[in-house]
Amino acid sequence: MPYAIAILAELSARHPAITVEIRSMNFVEQTYVLHRREVDAAFLRPPLPPGVRSLHLATGPRVACLPADDPLVARAPLTLAQLSDHVVVDVPIPELREWWDYWTVNPRPDGRPVRYGPMAGDMDALLSAVARGQAIAFLPAEARYDYTRRGVSYVDVTDLPLSTSALAWLTDHDHPPVTALIQAARAVLQRN
Repeated sequence: MPYAIAILAELSARHPAITVEIRSMNFVEQTYVLHRREVDAAFLRPPLPPGVRSLHLATGPRVACLPADDPLVARAPLTLAQLSDHVVVDVPIPELREWWDYWTVNPRPDGRPVRYGPMAGDMDALLSAVARGQAIAFLPAEARYDYTRRGVSYVDVTDLPLSTSALAWLTDHDHPPVTALIQAARAVLQRN
């Protein structure tokens, strides 16, 4: 995620006594860990649910994640209309519907609903469904470098909305280390 390493380095430089525990989260649990107070703050991909504050870190393109043998891979860049007949990976948590609808562009610009297919609770399951030709997905463009997988191709989509990344924390969570993290993030953003 953009800026995460720089922000944590800035926090350590400013406040060496603050201990940071890094936790890897799948995309299904990303906001739940905040609401369950399992973490004090998180680097997330909006949109975020009520009760969560955030600091915008970066904006960047998204890509379609297609089976490598899909004929559309050779026709890139694509449009959402070209992908309208493709089934899209779904998430197993109804409470994440608004977030996932944003990520899958549901409904599409022409008003048609997305056809959802296999459920995936984490990136490995999502990429497996794509590699097996069961569905497609939309991911931040850096996924093409972070999640290489045999049988999966990442394709630019010209009318796909941008992806944002954010530092997020609970609105009612007034904790000095979180304040220090936010200040470190702001300092990094000002420099860049």
